[in-house]
Amino acid sequence: MGTDSSGGTAAELREVVFAYERGLDLPAADSFGDDEAYDPDDRGGAVLRGLDLDVAADSFTVVMGASGGGKSTLLRTFNAIIPNFITGTFDGSVEVLGRDATAARVPEMADDVGMVLQDYESQLFGTSVTSEVAFGPENLAVPPADIDPRIDHALEVVGLEDLDRRRPPDALSGGQKQRLVFAGVVANHPELLLLDEPTSDLDPAGSHETIDVIRSLADADVPDAPEGWDGPETIVMVTHEIEEALLADRAVLLRAGQVYRQGPIREVFTDVEALREARVAVPPVVEVFDRLGWDRADLPLYPDEAVDAVLERDLSWTPPARAGEDLPGAPAGTGTDAGDPVFELERVVHEYETDRETVRAVDGVDLTIREGEVVAIVGHNGSGKTTLAKHFNGLLEPDAGSARWRGREVSELSMSEVGRSVGYVFQNPDHQIFADTVREEVAFGPENFGMEGEELEQAVAEAIETVELDGLEEADPFNLSKGQRQRVALASILATDPDVIVFDEPTTGLDATQRDRFMDLVARLNRETGVTVVMVTHSMHTVAEYAPRTVVMADGEKVRDGPTRELFADESLLERWNLEPPQPVAVSNRLARETGQDDALPALSVDELIAGLGGPAADGSDAGSDPTPTGSSSEVDGRTDGGRDAGESGGDRR
Repeated sequence: MGTDSSGGTAAELREVVFAYERGLDLPAADSFGDDEAYDPDDRGGAVLRGLDLDVAADSFTVVMGASGGGKSTLLRTFNAIIPNFITGTFDGSVEVLGRDATAARVPEMADDVGMVLQDYESQLFGTSVTSEVAFGPENLAVPPADIDPRIDHALEVVGLEDLDRRRPPDALSGGQKQRLVFAGVVANHPELLLLDEPTSDLDPAGSHETIDVIRSLADADVPDAPEGWDGPETIVMVTHEIEEALLADRAVLLRAGQVYRQGPIREVFTDVEALREARVAVPPVVEVFDRLGWDRADLPLYPDEAVDAVLERDLSWTPPARAGEDLPGAPAGTGTDAGDPVFELERVVHEYETDRETVRAVDGVDLTIREGEVVAIVGHNGSGKTTLAKHFNGLLEPDAGSARWRGREVSELSMSEVGRSVGYVFQNPDHQIFADTVREEVAFGPENFGMEGEELEQAVAEAIETVELDGLEEADPFNLSKGQRQRVALASILATDPDVIVFDEPTTGLDATQRDRFMDLVARLNRETGVTVVMVTHSMHTVAEYAPRTVVMADGEKVRDGPTRELFADESLLERWNLEPPQPVAVSNRLARETGQDDALPALSVDELIAGLGGPAADGSDAGSDPTPTGSSSEVDGRTDGGRDAGESGGDRR
């Protein structure tokens, strides 16, 4: 898809104001302005605040911004869910594919507008894979003879063509469910495709495959499509993942419920200050060369561009470590003081019974976790990561083998014994939050362990303060942002003073600011209190930055267990296990190859990559380079800051 399409405009929004509360007396659209004090973590009031936006037909547009900042709300206006299903308080105009979406019914828009929701499981209700994919075409009155070809094609597009089509959706893994929802939408042959974080629960390989599917749909490269459908003419995608965003044609940054910046990908994603103001992650290679003082017009976006630029300018590359040397720890300084074993798993087997078969999710795993470690568990969807982690606190018991906590079988311990020492934070905080206030939620655990009086009050207060939720003690947890709810869940664990915290996908659904704050908090807890941390995660950035040790699972087996830096140095293994290296790793690995440094180990963070190129350290000290002055920048569509250079930006830098 191109950005200069002659196809006109697919969607046009003017002065859109929307709040989820009904009957509010909202200010006029032009009264909001660019509110510098706007905080997307605050609930209530208008979410969209006088928003104006044109989406070009025949384009692939990505929408990014803070969690709670209106991205999903914006998408819901395209198909009449807002204001005609979710009513709230609405003002403004929305025209989509030539229709007034504010006056249309949702079923009418469904003829041409397809949407994959962020909460994809809410879209699943069929009794089998076949019935799930067939549901949309059936309701759109597609002739029965044409439905089967659509099902075949849609499942092939999302990589589920070999799946048993009789299986119920609830028997699938999270990643398979997400792809199945995608297939159900593709089968409708939409003209406009809306994607709300379509890879949020996928492993790196699944994310890559899904993005390839989206890219092929965007390029109208849809092989063997029935009825001559060439894919959607226009795609609008919400994501927090910067690598995914870089595949689009155009970007829209939302801030304070308005369009803050928009334009071609290269212009928007080299505007470092705008990205930070919108709480969007700066592409790592952009941050590296911005901090090296390069002119904004010369900033690379992709790892290969970065390597080519380094070689063209004849810059030297000094790796952070070499094979055979003592390994530096994680960039976050975590897991440096390992003590005695806390968990010892020996030949653990766990099986699930389904209607048609027995699935061995964990197959003979040996694993020891020691005091004070930070360990990441990674692998493809369905590899057994979460099943394995649930053996640490007795949520699951082995069908064979042994799982011990400090030398005692977990199965022989009471839930209170293991629960107080081992905290488990679920991927979705809403699965463990239930109280009416933050204080009640945080107090629930220690109260059940017999804590009371002043001791209880102090434990609750300290936990809330630790996760920086002071002042929200009486707030309803369900009215908080995703990042705040994640911190409530963590505080409820911290109040019991655990020895170990197990996280299942701790950063899913968080914007760049929330992700960094949350993981920095976890890192601080490990460094300052020695709490042991086990993370099940698909985020390779999180693994590289925070976990000095990584366990790789594949088909229920442990296939690798060792230093994260050594894992990321071996790209053949990463490819075998479908793990995508973060940008700093990809850049440093290729630089090592290009400069003949076969023993080099990779940089795991932006700071390490900058240091290896002789640039200034994060604290502002000079690591040996003489950066060139920053030059002027071209203007991004919709800018209001006078075109300041990316190099002039301030704020925190990873």
